[in-house]
Amino acid sequence: MTQTRWQTELKAGFESTVHGFSSTIAPLLIFVSFFGSQAGAGAYWITLVSATLVPAFSLFLKGNSAIHLSTRTASLTAYAALILQLSLASVDIAGQSLLPTPAQLLTGLAAGSLLFALASGLILLAGLFRLGHIFKMIPSTVTAGISNSTAALLLLMALQQLLGSPWQGSLVALAMGLIFLLWTLLQQHVQRLHPVPNILMALLAGLVLHALLNANTAQHGTDMGLDWSWLGLHLWAGLLEQPHLGHLLLVGLPGTLTLALIMILESFTAGAVMTSRFGLRVNADQELVALGGSNLFSALLGGAPVTGNSLRSVVSWTAGGRDARSALMGMSLAAMVLLLLGPWLLLIPAGIVAGLFVIQTPMMVDASFKQRMLEMLRTRQLRRQDGAADLGFWITFVITLAGIFGNLIWACFLGIGLSCLAVLRRVSGSLTSHWTYLDQFRSCRVRSLSEITLLEQRLHHVGVLQLTGHLFFGNSTRLTQLFDEVHIDARVVVIDVSRVHDVDPSGMAALLWLIRALQERQFKVILSGALHTASAELQRVLATQSELEFSIDLDRGIELGEEFVLQQSDVAPVKLQSIRVNNNLLLKDLDADDLTAVLLLLEYRELPSGADLFHRLDEADGVWLLEEGMVSILSGHADATRLATFGPGQFVGEMGFIDGQPRSATARADTALRALFLDNQSLVTLTQRHPGAALKISLNIARELSLRMRNSSKRIGSTPPNGSPDWLIEPTR
Repeated sequence: MTQTRWQTELKAGFESTVHGFSSTIAPLLIFVSFFGSQAGAGAYWITLVSATLVPAFSLFLKGNSAIHLSTRTASLTAYAALILQLSLASVDIAGQSLLPTPAQLLTGLAAGSLLFALASGLILLAGLFRLGHIFKMIPSTVTAGISNSTAALLLLMALQQLLGSPWQGSLVALAMGLIFLLWTLLQQHVQRLHPVPNILMALLAGLVLHALLNANTAQHGTDMGLDWSWLGLHLWAGLLEQPHLGHLLLVGLPGTLTLALIMILESFTAGAVMTSRFGLRVNADQELVALGGSNLFSALLGGAPVTGNSLRSVVSWTAGGRDARSALMGMSLAAMVLLLLGPWLLLIPAGIVAGLFVIQTPMMVDASFKQRMLEMLRTRQLRRQDGAADLGFWITFVITLAGIFGNLIWACFLGIGLSCLAVLRRVSGSLTSHWTYLDQFRSCRVRSLSEITLLEQRLHHVGVLQLTGHLFFGNSTRLTQLFDEVHIDARVVVIDVSRVHDVDPSGMAALLWLIRALQERQFKVILSGALHTASAELQRVLATQSELEFSIDLDRGIELGEEFVLQQSDVAPVKLQSIRVNNNLLLKDLDADDLTAVLLLLEYRELPSGADLFHRLDEADGVWLLEEGMVSILSGHADATRLATFGPGQFVGEMGFIDGQPRSATARADTALRALFLDNQSLVTLTQRHPGAALKISLNIARELSLRMRNSSKRIGSTPPNGSPDWLIEPTR
């Protein structure tokens, strides 16, 4: 098993290195393109250091071994541009070549490596001060767009390689792509072919075909041996002789900060890709420490910026690489290739390079983006129903175009900006909620049929607004917009702030403006949950609003709104302060003899406001028939969550008569209470002596439960904390 694991890791490291070979030799290609052949020896040293020693030092600093490091186009180009800027900083280039002289290049390289060390030190400090979570919040749309842009740029680079080369190069690149696909298909059907990487077969095919097509062409390499004079420490010593060193470093400071940001974005983009595709957990602070420390080491040795490489990491993980062995294998292979093939690295056939680029392109495209593009081509529709996913797709699309036609750095900034705007848009709409009415919410007050009918006719007379999360400058404008969205029939509004976590001056001003505007429009404004909000500042400010009516929670706030609507109605049902017991709903339809028999069994009771009729889990001992006062059913002893409120003419505790189980809730008198109590023994006696009366009482309980069930779906708090079925099935056991 150990041998198999080793083989898997080595295979993963090999595939990662072959796939990323173009990035391995990127310093050599880019520095020669920037500075000409005079930079060949220095670029070779930079390439060798950056491909081997620096990634190894990152592992020593406990960087994530699944994220393979290498030089990447964006940071490498920024570093080369910084060196070019410093090389020409003190030279009047008017009428002269833009290429620096060897002496100027040496000065620019020395100053550039010193500023590169400064950029790496800033990254290291960011990790030590635990600022990684800030950079880790790069949206997935940005990482997807950058991956897509990189894929497109690889394809463009492949075309550029082929445009300047003979037709044989195009044939080699095409052959490599076909061999890669065919070998991948064969591996799916032939198990024995799995150990041989498809990229290796494609590369061998390209080399063989190139050798056959160019058999008569002789190539001679360039002498690029090891030269210790390119060490960063050695270069810095020469800077002391510069008369304007301070001015030179000051000129390069903006480029230094940009370089640091680019390096962080490249590495965190690679980490985000690995997290989204494979669920890899990345410690952001530790990655910053490893990234900054390893690149500081690179600057000391005269290397270039090395950051997380998405392609190499994905290839390694897909091939089975899970620890440092695959990364070490890649470094060893890169060192061997660079040392053996150094004189010929600048003569790598264009077709081979283009073929590697073409093979890498599909691997870099984001999977969900590719699926959405195929769906659009199939259905010929630009939009679909799930707006959030569609918005993310279009943001990714814009970032992709920005990366292709602009550059990857501005694409990152554009993507972050667009994503932030999208978040603010969603925040402004969701955190401040929207108006709802009695068709969606009802209080837990148990009402008569006439009251229910009247409220059904005036559903939009009570508007409910639930504010959640943070009220701040990002959604303050949305709060003011809600004034124009309230229903034209509304007469009373309930604003619940119990779930507001925090508020800033903009959010507070917007909320107070909304309240004043509603009051000026002659709305009755009820504020609920003000004492339970997490924001002490919000509690303090709202407490000074003398014209507001307050309620302890949303449920009681809606009850106040319902009461207001019932009182304002021209046909409001008559509300009695007390109802005689013989008119109680429990005793409905009993004839005179049965009613007399029940009345003889009743026990008269009076309770003060706040007293408990019974507690949750108490033994069910009887039914309470309410004559005067209000009783609320609560979910527990100390819990203030109200499940229902009953008034005169109604009854509570009836489920004990049905199943004999313990009480399911606590009943508490909201006001002074007058009631009559029918205990269980009396109910048993009634069943034995007057079975007809007991049957009618059971029918009355069933009828009342049915009525409560019909009105329960819109009530606040209809599901108790323990997750049991709707409490109205067993409301007052």
